[in-house]
Amino acid sequence: MEDVIIIGAGLSGLSTAYQLKKAGIHFKILEAQNRLGGRIQTIRGKQNTHMEMGATWFSKEHVHLTKLLSELNIGYFEQFTEGIALFETMSFEPPQQYFVPANSHSAYRIKGGSISIIDELNNLIGKENIVLNTEVIGIVEEDHKIKISDSLNNHFFCNYLIIALPPKLAINTLEFTPKLPPGLKEVMMKTQTWMSGSIKFSVEYKKPFWKDNGFSGSVYSQSGLATEIYDHCNFENSKFALKGFLNVSANHYTQKERKEKVIAQLIRYFGQEVENFESYNDKIWNDKYIQPKEDTFLPPHFNNGHSIYEDSYMNGKLLFTGTETSKTFSGYMEAAVIASNVVAKRILKLMAH
Repeated sequence: MEDVIIIGAGLSGLSTAYQLKKAGIHFKILEAQNRLGGRIQTIRGKQNTHMEMGATWFSKEHVHLTKLLSELNIGYFEQFTEGIALFETMSFEPPQQYFVPANSHSAYRIKGGSISIIDELNNLIGKENIVLNTEVIGIVEEDHKIKISDSLNNHFFCNYLIIALPPKLAINTLEFTPKLPPGLKEVMMKTQTWMSGSIKFSVEYKKPFWKDNGFSGSVYSQSGLATEIYDHCNFENSKFALKGFLNVSANHYTQKERKEKVIAQLIRYFGQEVENFESYNDKIWNDKYIQPKEDTFLPPHFNNGHSIYEDSYMNGKLLFTGTETSKTFSGYMEAAVIASNVVAKRILKLMAH
């Protein structure tokens, strides 16, 4: 029997656990996947280059995230944008060029990759408090406690349950007994999941030839499969990559076809050196851990930060957190941290009574 169980080991779930650990509250995190991080996923290339398949950037306005990074002693650095940037309207015409000066302070990245914050939270929380490969399917309120069942028929019990999943995913994959209020269910079904359906790619190189030739690596295309491209070298400028987003139509191609199209597009911008890449990676965010199979389109941020997520349910034992529940900066890592701070304070208040 735990004081608190958290479903979901993404940034919000782990940050919530970190706050509870500091307060001396016993908890367990249940995670369906075999990895931590949720929508933060940093992979390594052949040259050991950190490349983000998920959450990457934040801004100077994201003060709660930067405070947590400081507390965890994790550094960050400005996204490289200096040099010639490209804007392409049609593939059969040369892209427009414009120069971006240094220190534009457009965005920041975490040193060592976004996974650094996940790894450090994991270390501080304690691996013994996290259970991976545990796909929760049922939540029952009974005998003044919450009973949680997973797909292997294991059971967990707690006084308070925090769901740190995208609301739309939670309502489509978890069976609640008694059922949640109709108003809550309706809002959850219509809360857009950030990054759902997004496609990110990265191409790793042994040297940053685009920088050497005066290019920033920034490209915005209205005609290519890759719609946005950015420099993705590390802080030390010792590992080199380009990274960006693919058009949703890329979902219809095989990864081999996507790679061929991206490389051909990059050659158009930066020349034949593009062909000498070390590795190509991409990720379509459409698996069962982020969205239901029968998914419907919702506009970005739709119902994010809805006031219904401020309430507790199942006689005050069930609470929600996650980037979609925050009223400010929803969808960003900042919102995940804000939401975790809010729900941790609510738990502390409940347990004080």
